Amino acid sequence: MPFASVAGTDVFFGGAEDPAAGLGQVVLLVHGAFDHHDLWRDVVPALARDHTPVAVDLPGHGRSPGPVLDRAEAYRAFLAGLTDALRLPPFVFCGHSMGGSMAVDFALHHPDRVAGLIPIGSSPDWDIPDFFIDGWDTDPEAVYRENRDYLFSKRTARGLIDAYDRQMRETPPAHCQADMRTCASFDQAGRLGEVRTPTAVICGDEEFWIDGSRALHAGIAGATLDILPAAGHALPLEQPDALSAAILRFLDSLAR
Repeated sequence: MPFASVAGTDVFFGGAEDPAAGLGQVVLLVHGAFDHHDLWRDVVPALARDHTPVAVDLPGHGRSPGPVLDRAEAYRAFLAGLTDALRLPPFVFCGHSMGGSMAVDFALHHPDRVAGLIPIGSSPDWDIPDFFIDGWDTDPEAVYRENRDYLFSKRTARGLIDAYDRQMRETPPAHCQADMRTCASFDQAGRLGEVRTPTAVICGDEEFWIDGSRALHAGIAGATLDILPAAGHALPLEQPDALSAAILRFLDSLAR
């Protein structure tokens, strides 16, 4: 599996060894908090038929060793370094949750490097309760449980929920805390009108933060909004086929 070097640190990415030489659109897939590239395992095959998906592990997540970051601006610099290292042409930035906020932030600061935005289950800013930041120091097990409980649709199979719970716990508590600090650092609501990049906002109909997706749709000129049934916050796992179809529709629209 390939790695890129960003500021002297190895960064894992799933996909072609040379994404810049791939098919169609390059689609940078960025996971959210407490997660890693495997979030996209059932989405990548559909995209790879005609496009070039690149699923990255953020620093301190999955196979990327770190150090973990905890501010929006730090991730912005990291992502600029990653796209330089991979020699990416203007790409479609597809991010889930925290990754969707990174996508919007990146487009605000590097509009010439982004051909499209797909924030999934995301928000322009996040009202993070103190428990989800401080709780990692005092009772991490309680925070893991609380996160698991709001992620999924009531219609999602228990086996999938349990499997994701195990995957989430692969991210150490200190790194989860850093993720929550990162989410708390986004403040985009007042700047959405500056986004000029074509944007497809996607979320599940049982999304805990559905108001965040509606805010992105309302604030970004020309943005579309797809609300997919039988899905909560973990949309790429709950409804990967419907999500893949929505992403492909957007990619097709960019080619017209």
